[in-house]
Amino acid sequence: MIRVLVVDDSAVMLRLLSEIINDDPGLQVIATASHGYEAIRKAETLRPDVITMDVNMPHMDGLKAVEHIMISAPTPIVMISSLTRKGAEITLKALDLGAIDFVSKPSGYVSLDIGDIAHEILSKIKLAAKIRVVGTVKNSTITTNSPSLLRRATLPEPPKRGEDIDIEHAIFRYVLSRSSGNIYNYSRVVAIGCSTGGPQALNDILLRFPQQFPAPILIAQHMPEKFTEKMAELLDRRAELHVVEAKRGMKLQKGLVYIAPGAYNLKVLPDRTLALIEDNTPSSQPRPSVDMLFISVAAVFREQAVGVLLTGMGGDGVIGMNAIKDAKGVTIAQDEESSLVFGMPKMAIESGCVDSIVPLALMADEIMDSVNMPAKR
Repeated sequence: MIRVLVVDDSAVMLRLLSEIINDDPGLQVIATASHGYEAIRKAETLRPDVITMDVNMPHMDGLKAVEHIMISAPTPIVMISSLTRKGAEITLKALDLGAIDFVSKPSGYVSLDIGDIAHEILSKIKLAAKIRVVGTVKNSTITTNSPSLLRRATLPEPPKRGEDIDIEHAIFRYVLSRSSGNIYNYSRVVAIGCSTGGPQALNDILLRFPQQFPAPILIAQHMPEKFTEKMAELLDRRAELHVVEAKRGMKLQKGLVYIAPGAYNLKVLPDRTLALIEDNTPSSQPRPSVDMLFISVAAVFREQAVGVLLTGMGGDGVIGMNAIKDAKGVTIAQDEESSLVFGMPKMAIESGCVDSIVPLALMADEIMDSVNMPAKR
């Protein structure tokens, strides 16, 4: 039985979430809390298996509560966030602090719409319960007895500008800066796909890339609208590369990172511009689709493509990785030990389409090596 603490300032949401959770025979709500202080106290005394955490609450919001809980009573936390820019920003910061995943609250009349996300809530609670969080925020690790979910690696901080610069890395950046005159002249294109655990992994990777990165980078991260926009803004502030949410008609430039907007599928057209495909039909397929992005990159760039599949649940990206492999491009998957959820990479590896299996701590170097490697003909 998975014991759940439900935190929300809305009495209606507390009741609805509790009903959804208690209706599952494998889950039990052991307590509720209406603000951050109460959540911290109950997390410390009751030691739940999983916490669902509201974002905007009086007295202490969800972000502060996550920060305190991850220090005093480390627990897998699933954020329950409103689909707003402010809600997206706080949720992404909570993921930085150690929250496992998030679910977007319904935008309409809550009691009518909550059923639309019931399955997502239950599946993410069960997923989070398989992960054991240990230690403080800065040094936390994640372990589990499940073969598909293992430790999240603790990575060294990337060097700050002007500090501890590796000589080889400095030479690499100097050579790039001397040869980067034409922003549309590049020999490789990087496509990255990820889901649960992706924002944390992307942050670790992109912060290690130099400003004069010699290829465009396209990212499909399973995430709703507004969240992808806010994630692009946060990564753009942190990374040396320029990170944007992709727009229709954008032309690919080296050194730019394009994040597929939530609720759209991102494709590269033969003229190397971007297309956004809107699909409002009900579908079990996640959006943005990693497969659709990878397939389009394979079709346009063939052997110039570098496909990277990171942590995530499900099998999205496997078909696309096979397309890149068939086109003689480079395929890379995150390893089991450093994946928060070893689902998408595992299925790609088992399909036989992966060239390299790499821990997150070495992923940026592996991608840079692949970008600089001559394409197969």
